[in-house]
Amino acid sequence: MGSTGIEGLLRDRLLIMVNDRSAIGLLPYIDGNAGGLLLTGADAAVRCRNIRNSYPDTVVAVDYGGHEHRVATADRPFGYQASDGWHALDFSGLEEALNGQLANKAAFAVTPTCFIPPPDEDGDARVLRAVITQANRLERTDTVVLLPCSYRWLRNESLLHLVEAVRDSRHPVALIMQHYKDPLERVGVAEGLRVLCRSCPRLLLWRTDLAAFDALAHGALGTAVGVTAMLRHGMDPRSKGRGWRPYPVVLVRELLKYHRVEVLQNWFARVEPWTCGCAVCEGAELSRFSESNADVRESQWHNTCELYALHDELISADAGPDRLEWWRQIVDDAVARHHLLTSDLGEEVAHPPVLHYWQRPSPPAVPMP
Repeated sequence: MGSTGIEGLLRDRLLIMVNDRSAIGLLPYIDGNAGGLLLTGADAAVRCRNIRNSYPDTVVAVDYGGHEHRVATADRPFGYQASDGWHALDFSGLEEALNGQLANKAAFAVTPTCFIPPPDEDGDARVLRAVITQANRLERTDTVVLLPCSYRWLRNESLLHLVEAVRDSRHPVALIMQHYKDPLERVGVAEGLRVLCRSCPRLLLWRTDLAAFDALAHGALGTAVGVTAMLRHGMDPRSKGRGWRPYPVVLVRELLKYHRVEVLQNWFARVEPWTCGCAVCEGAELSRFSESNADVRESQWHNTCELYALHDELISADAGPDRLEWWRQIVDDAVARHHLLTSDLGEEVAHPPVLHYWQRPSPPAVPMP
């Protein structure tokens, strides 16, 4: 890990979470200094090795995605799905899995944690504690502990248990918030996430969206944003999924919102189209994308460029009040652009509900015991 260790490696870093099949196309748009890739999928480990062989300075790690397949128990909180079936891991198996990631040249190891159920289910507190307790036995300095949790852990008294667990970890902790849509639209979750970030300076927010910037502004160590909608929130493996096909979703940076391309085409058939100057678009219209596979990929590249453009602005501001003020101004500008677009179109352009929350004053951290 070098002299700065894993925390130095991950501090203010914006990883892009992507399926291993789409990773190569994204590489030209990954920030070499403050970015990287977090790979998921059946061949994530092999793809990680291939990328690091060709681009040794690129930060790449893997998430085996066991939380998409099984619910954690206090006895077996770790495991992963492989071609030959499910592998539940005891402590020695956990060590082997982490060593395997590093053998495939991952920049750091990630615990293959299963899904942690909601706090109103029996035994859940024991499961959360088991993840941290077993991970704390690892005599390593190269590991991130993954906590794929129900969004309900971010609310009410459950938040205090989550804060305590993250603080008790001897390793950095990466939180994934589960909800079948956007977890931040649930009552109290956006506020709880701010409290968690302010209370736990070694916290990472993974498998997320533009909430990455609110988290970094409020003290999170680093983030990982999903390149597709399915990789921007966690999933409960007990919920039966539906078939899904990739489609072009375009990040409109001025609105702080991902939009389906048909929405943009509807708007910009009536008003002058918005253009984008990123390295992918080079001044082209944001509404140009179709549902072809090539356009789906290109929209993802555009989104990645826009994320790093925002990220460059964020990390150029000093952590603390300066960064918070930058973020509040970005949010205020996005709300204003919604109003302007509403006026131009002559119809309401709905604000993402979380924008209004992000305009509110920040809650205090949980005091240290």
